[in-house]
Amino acid sequence: MKMTRWTAWLALVAAPLGCAAQVVSGGVDILKNTYFGINVGRSDYSFRNSPTGSSDFCEGTFDCEKHPAGWKATAGYMFLPYVGVEGVAYSAGDAWIKIDEGGGLILRQKVSIDGIGLSGVGALPLGPVVFNARAGYSISTVHRRDDENGVFQGRSEKTRGEPIFGAGVGVTVWRGLFVRLDWDRVRGRTTFGEEFQADLYSTGVGWRF
Repeated sequence: MKMTRWTAWLALVAAPLGCAAQVVSGGVDILKNTYFGINVGRSDYSFRNSPTGSSDFCEGTFDCEKHPAGWKATAGYMFLPYVGVEGVAYSAGDAWIKIDEGGGLILRQKVSIDGIGLSGVGALPLGPVVFNARAGYSISTVHRRDDENGVFQGRSEKTRGEPIFGAGVGVTVWRGLFVRLDWDRVRGRTTFGEEFQADLYSTGVGWRF
């Protein structure tokens, strides 16, 4: 499954590059209008189908971590200054909860969402500042691991298609070098039918050709 995801990621990277691969004649730059970037930040995990109706990831627990570190890597191509396409690989990080099951038994569940996606990009350039909004589809995988009193109990993994959304702002600081501040929402479902989403708030750097 991991090889399949990375193969798909390479295909997504190749898609923007393919758009950029214009006929190489007259000194045309095949990387013109492409960009690459890497972001790191923190995620905010929440439920989408909690039995209690609450979206709070930590509800009913005595200890939890719903703001783990996350990252994303992007490669994009702009057809016009206002319209483009972007491939992304992402990880929202490892969130976890601890539940007191009674009788001295403590259950620790770890959940993580990662995947790859392809989005359409709408941009509003204002001098060196570019605002953008993104929407697309991803191959999203949710990993869940259960430990009881530190003893491994089981692991599951489920991959499925999910929508992805995002928005952000980038600022050119020198030539093609830019910094960006982004929000991205990713989703996933476990093999047990639990549905989660994570809002990744990140900052990063990139290069625009």
